[in-house]
This record gives sequence, C-alpha cells and structure tokens, in this order.
Amino acid sequence: MPHLLMSNDEPETAAAPGESSPTVLQFRRLSHTAHRAVRPRHVRGAGQDPGLEPLRRQSTSIIDEVLAGTDPDEAEVREKLQWHVANNPGQPEKALLEHLMTVGVRQDESA
Repeated sequence: MPHLLMSNDEPETAAAPGESSPTVLQFRRLSHTAHRAVRPRHVRGAGQDPGLEPLRRQSTSIIDEVLAGTDPDEAEVREKLQWHVANNPGQPEKALLEHLMTVGVRQDESA
C-alpha cells in the first residue's frame, strides 16, 4: 500500500514544483446551523420559565462571588466560568450547572 502522503503518479509524470498551482475551493456559507452556540443570543433565552427566577438569582449570586475572587490559583476556574456565562446569556443556572459538570469531570479524571 503506498504511503498516503506520497504521490501515486510515476516520477516522470508527476508535476514539477513550478508547474502546478494550488486550487482554491469555494465553500458555501451556511445560512443557519443546529449548533446552539451559533444561534442568536436573543433566541437562546426565549421562552424561559418564570418559576426559575429564584434559582437564577441564587446562581447569579454564586457566579458573582466566584468571579469576584482574587486568588491567582483560581484564575483558570474564573476564566472557565466566564466562558460558560458568556455562552449561556440570560441563563445563569445553566451556566453554573455546565461549569460544575466540567469541573466535576476534570476532578474525576485527576483522581
């Protein structure tokens, strides 16, 4: 089986380095996607349950307290929490849950 990075052409028929030009392929732009992270922010938070408001306030309080920390050892944790908050606008409870789940997975892997 020939090596995948080598040309299958015979050496005498292969293009010389100066004879070939790269071909640029045009990719069509996607008008929409199913990935949540790409949907507009106002769509992601639409139709939220008002019964979750106490949980949202509590989650926001916890997030604010963590982000207000100044310990240099926890800088990476704060950065990751900020990432989750940015990717779940208007849903602090979801951002906190996702953050805690990723932290839990990392702790399980290191144990």
